[in-house]
Amino acid sequence: MAPRSSAALLLLALAPLLLLAPRAAALDNGAPNSKRPPLGWSSWVALGEGWPGPDAKHPSFDFCDEASVRASVDAFHDVGLWQAGYRHFHLDDCWADLERNATGFLQVERDHFPNGMKPVVDYAHSKGLTFGLYTCAGTYTCVGKRPGSKDHWDQDAAVFAEWGVDVVKMDWCNTEGMVPEETYPKMAAALNRTGRRIHFNMCEWGRDDPWKWGPATAQSWRATGDHEGTWASTKSIIEQRTAIPAEHGGGPYAWNDMDMLESGNYKQAAHANGKEGNMTGVEYKTEFSMWAILASPMVVTTPLLNCSTGTCTPSITELQREILLNTEVIAINQDVTPAGRLLGPAGGMKEHGVKVFGRQLSGGMAAVALYNPEDAAAPGAVDFELLGWPSGATAAVRDLWAHKDLGVFRGRFPEEGRTLPVPAHATVVLRLTPSADEGAELLV
Repeated sequence: MAPRSSAALLLLALAPLLLLAPRAAALDNGAPNSKRPPLGWSSWVALGEGWPGPDAKHPSFDFCDEASVRASVDAFHDVGLWQAGYRHFHLDDCWADLERNATGFLQVERDHFPNGMKPVVDYAHSKGLTFGLYTCAGTYTCVGKRPGSKDHWDQDAAVFAEWGVDVVKMDWCNTEGMVPEETYPKMAAALNRTGRRIHFNMCEWGRDDPWKWGPATAQSWRATGDHEGTWASTKSIIEQRTAIPAEHGGGPYAWNDMDMLESGNYKQAAHANGKEGNMTGVEYKTEFSMWAILASPMVVTTPLLNCSTGTCTPSITELQREILLNTEVIAINQDVTPAGRLLGPAGGMKEHGVKVFGRQLSGGMAAVALYNPEDAAAPGAVDFELLGWPSGATAAVRDLWAHKDLGVFRGRFPEEGRTLPVPAHATVVLRLTPSADEGAELLV
């Protein structure tokens, strides 16, 4: 048999992963920065009163006002998020007034946004950001008890479009008697009728299998319950997401959302639902790693300013810089290939030990995450056959947290007879680049 071309070899080697594209056609409505998983920031635990000073207070749970938002738009650039590829800037359940206006339209909390929302959105756009707002499918929102969008689909969509909003997240509180699969399409249709290209994010916590019907309605949807900055929560979210069948794993304009990242949050952030982030650096790296390889939107909620002296200065912690600005791990997330999935062990998540996750990447490469959910260190390894590669295939392996090339390996990593110790709750993220020339010999 004649040798195949390098391109054909790579396609053949990755064929099993290529079969994992979502079955349903995604709804590509041209929403900005939506073809790939949204990468950005949320206000959820990140803003405080009196910002940017001189009497700035500690961040408050689900607070926002014009001054803190504008300061955070600037800080988004100052701390390096923009340079690392982040584009989304979202306000959660904090911005709306407790009452609609006299004609039934949503309005901003007037003492917090005295100039209205449009100048704020315009300012974010002037800084190159994709701006998102929150609403709820029921009668009231989840935390602030602000007006929900029930039976106001077209009115609310018109307001969002008039203000220039790019993303709408719709929660699922106070929805007695309503059905997600019937309700969310109403808002999706209303948004699309405005003529503005708006990313629609559904948030019914994965209860009604939105990965099955969501691609025809939205660009992303919550696939899990709420995430908090604790190891128990992070581990549970990873398990919930892994349980979704691979054929519904997600792809361009159709992403399974694992909820906001809490990366590096400790006392400097507000505490969502009374839970202070307490994960170790290792655990926060696992959070970021697994959201990345499973192609979840990666929207971090954390203060972008340090206001502890009463005057705010742009700042994130050294741990957050190490995690949030790791462009090599971000690149694993920001691909257009089908989402990663669990490859082994055969017993799945119920089997003890290190779990192997893999994702095909553009250009014929693959990403591997060696995830250890156990409370003690465990040995990790990946056989290249799990990626659909022939047993003797060779690949260059790079550790994306160590930022180090580990060498060229044949058939597995590490080499036969050896394993890689993976600490408790840690994740090793690898990028594998097949050796095309040697592959030609192996696949003749």
